[in-house]
Amino acid sequence: MAAMTEDWNAILERVLEGDPVAFAKFSRLLTGFLVQLRAYDFEDEWNDLRQEVLTSVIANARAGRLRDPKAFVGYVKIITRNKFADRLKRRLRHQEKESLPWDDEAARSESNELTPEHNAAMGDLWRAVGELPEEEKRIVESVYALGLTYREASRDIGMPLGTLKRKLTQGLATLRRRLEEPVEDG
Repeated sequence: MAAMTEDWNAILERVLEGDPVAFAKFSRLLTGFLVQLRAYDFEDEWNDLRQEVLTSVIANARAGRLRDPKAFVGYVKIITRNKFADRLKRRLRHQEKESLPWDDEAARSESNELTPEHNAAMGDLWRAVGELPEEEKRIVESVYALGLTYREASRDIGMPLGTLKRKLTQGLATLRRRLEEPVEDG
């Protein structure tokens, strides 16, 4: 698990400065995630996909959107997965005389054409997450926003796995109660 022991914040800083050794380490991390996704089946798009992920991560780093260095590996994993999924969807859409393998409702959802009601509910949910106690908030964000496994979140946060699961359960119960409360008209 070399990806977890590296100081990815320092490596990212060196990548932004143009250090080729840091770039190679970052590229190796990205390549590992692509291999896990079996992206090698798309040899013709492999380099374009790598470049797309690299530029996205670097642009977000330069814009200051990568706030927590401990979450860097999870962030790169999620960006890689999303960019790969986007390429798969585009490939499916461009195949002649074939339709998407899901119905129109699911296709709209997959293409982020969500209803205003759904967007409002998601906004309410993440606002409620922001009001949780700091530990619970960090756990919920690690598991649900970053997509880390319980074990990865436990390691990143520095909390025993059992404690993490208990606090996650508490946080989710708090969210459920807050979101079920009737909204008062002011």
